[in-house]
Parts: sequence; C-alpha cells; structure tokens
Amino acid sequence: MTDPVKRPNLLPSNATPRERAHADTDGRLDDRAAEAAQIVALKDPDNTPEAIEPYVAWEKSVDVWDPPWPDPIRRAAIKAAPEVHAYKGTPRAMRIALSAFGIDAEIVEWWQTSPPGRPYTFKLTAHVHSRLYEGGELIDPRTVKVVFGTVMRVKPVSRAFDLVLAAGLDSRLGAAAVAVARSRVRVAAYADNLERCTATIGAVGVLVARSVLRLSLVSSDV
Repeated sequence: MTDPVKRPNLLPSNATPRERAHADTDGRLDDRAAEAAQIVALKDPDNTPEAIEPYVAWEKSVDVWDPPWPDPIRRAAIKAAPEVHAYKGTPRAMRIALSAFGIDAEIVEWWQTSPPGRPYTFKLTAHVHSRLYEGGELIDPRTVKVVFGTVMRVKPVSRAFDLVLAAGLDSRLGAAAVAVARSRVRVAAYADNLERCTATIGAVGVLVARSVLRLSLVSSDV
C-alpha cells in the first residue's frame, strides 16, 4: 500500500491525543478507500491494462480463454462472463458467451422441430462473422475448438447437441455467393471425459473433445 497522503492539520493546538489519533485514523481510511477505487477501476474490462487481463479473466471465471485472441475479443469475454454465469445452463447463456466472439448462435431445441427430434437434445448453429484469430480463416481449427469448448462449458450438463459452424462473407462486400464452411459435431449426452479425436480441415488437424468432426463446403447466398 502507498504511504498516507500528507494532509494539513486542521485540529486546534489544544486538541487531545485521542482527537489527533481519530484524525489520523480517518485519513488512513480515506487512503485505503482511494486505493480500493483505483483497483476497481483497473478491473474494468474497458480500461484494464492488457498485462493484467488474464488475471481479471481468472477472477471473473471466464470459461474459455486464449491469449492470442485480439484485445477487443479478450475484453468482450471478460465483460460477458458475469452474465454467462448468471444464466449458465440456458440457451441465453450460450448466446451471450458466443456473442463475445462475434458469433450469433441459433439454437433449436428438440421439441421445436417437426417432427420432434431426439428428446433432450438441441442443435446450435454458430454464425461466424469475423475472424477469431488474426491472420486465420473465418472457420479454422482454433475457432472450432473455442466454440465447441464454450458450448460444452455453458450448456445444460445433461443435454446432447449437434454443433454447426457456418461462415461467409457479407453480401454487402460485393460477393453474391460465397463458399460457406459447415462443420458438424455430434456430442454424446453426459460427455464428461475428454477424448482426443483428430479430424481434418484441409490439411490441418483439429483437437475436439468427445466428437467426430465432419466438414463440408457448400455454396450459399449470403
């Protein structure tokens, strides 16, 4: 802690030792309150120095964290964490967690399909609009791993799901039709043990937990 601030002594010359002790204690408490305010300000995701972002992420219990992410994404993950934990185990939590990565989550529960799907399952389509890693593709092995890991940590524990990642260029950029990569991951219910399965996107291996990854490339109007 920093040294107490030197304040002018406003007590009269005939102040008692007890009065001087009270004044000194009040001054020290003010110093500690100022220090606490500075610490709180440092933990603000919008203003925290990059060097302490990992520690703030740890304090906020960010479920998935990767230092190579661009700075705005790291800050967005920290900001989203409290709300994610408040609604963990719900579709809302999954949408909030993925939105920190610039991903829109489309969730369809088993009872929302016609005919109804397999009970207690859901399908999540993650629409990736921007690169999660600088220099990477819209959908690359690291993106798949981050999205999959995030869903696994936020979804209801008892739910199995199909995960589809879809990425494409916005038509406003002048591309009437683009190739959209869709990767499907089927996860067994009660998947609690991590098994390393390797799939291939192009010539790059992907590390996925308890899943078999299939990737197809289709043409789609965006």
